[in-house]
Amino acid sequence: MKLSEDRVVYLLEVYSEGKATAEEEQELFNWVAKGEEKPVKEHIEKLVSSYSSGEAVLPVDWEQLYQRIVEEKSTKNIPLVRRIMWSYWAAAAIALLLGTGYYFFMSLPVRKDRKDLVNIEQLNKDDVAPPAAVNAVLTLANGQRIILDSTGNGMLAMQGAVKVMKLPDGQIAYHGTGKDVQYNTLNNPRGSRVVGLTLADGSKVWLNAASSLRYPTAFTGKERKVEITGEAYFEVAHNPAMPFVVSKGGTTVRVLGTHFNINAYDDERSLNVTLLEGRVSVGSIAGAPPQVIIPGQQAQVGKSGDIELVNSVDLDEVMAWKNDLFSFKGAGIEGIMRQVSRWYDVDVVFEKQVTEKFYAEVSKATNVSTLLKMLEATKAVQFSIEGKTIRVTL
Repeated sequence: MKLSEDRVVYLLEVYSEGKATAEEEQELFNWVAKGEEKPVKEHIEKLVSSYSSGEAVLPVDWEQLYQRIVEEKSTKNIPLVRRIMWSYWAAAAIALLLGTGYYFFMSLPVRKDRKDLVNIEQLNKDDVAPPAAVNAVLTLANGQRIILDSTGNGMLAMQGAVKVMKLPDGQIAYHGTGKDVQYNTLNNPRGSRVVGLTLADGSKVWLNAASSLRYPTAFTGKERKVEITGEAYFEVAHNPAMPFVVSKGGTTVRVLGTHFNINAYDDERSLNVTLLEGRVSVGSIAGAPPQVIIPGQQAQVGKSGDIELVNSVDLDEVMAWKNDLFSFKGAGIEGIMRQVSRWYDVDVVFEKQVTEKFYAEVSKATNVSTLLKMLEATKAVQFSIEGKTIRVTL
């Protein structure tokens, strides 16, 4: 079926803003796949030519961008950006057409004659590599601290009748049962890779950088309770007789068996619980009744304890950290730099307020200069790196 121009513009807009349904995405992809390259290029150019605002816009080499669209149809070898989204050109075209103030950046080759782009050689003089190891520290019940990166595989300690094991893949696992309630804490600092943990009941947990989990070495009583700081993804073993409870301050998440993500960093505006599978109940000390969420929903707990439900959450964006990706879909620079700070173990100083939004999906295996270069290519922001400090200067 041939799409009308209005329909195409609508599909481009909702997809670039991350609001398209699965059916709308497929409709857009089918239109691109079935059409000739010439109509695709003409449509982009038509959108660009219709833009009449005097505002500064994203610098785009349209010929080069068009070639990337054509090449994407015939290759799947994309080393840096794991999933080249059609919104590379959709978001840029819509931003130009509508003047939304949104910017989209891409990993296109940098042309030497483009003086408006970042000086890569200068930026790379003070570069920061991504974390190469898990630098997590396990604190046992007696206060003994075990640095995981410096220990071999096998049994690390006995906690009562429970063995603490380090598996060949670097994860920590607890084997055995016991009646003694002893608590361990796994702390994953800034600048560390994600660490995995299997609790005594078989529940699995992954901890992001700048996160920690306090938990019993064996579960007894009427519930399985753990305490979190930062961000973690849980796959909880089903046990109706003993609910699993995750707490952070005055917020509690109660489940029987499910998959969910908790972002509970203190410097974020809200504590976010996102459900991937099953059901969870989210409550707070604010006195409001607990909220039950279903897969695809997110409960946002504000600083005052109020709970707001958000439907149709982008699960790929939420779970990007566990998949070694940065995923920004309309993210502000402050939120982006908080992620950068935790992953690269750097401090960020803002010398200029930046209001634009950014879109990209980028491998976390890249050096920080590559990510900053891509951000700078929008001309909406500039950075300088001084040792372990990044300054936002424009």
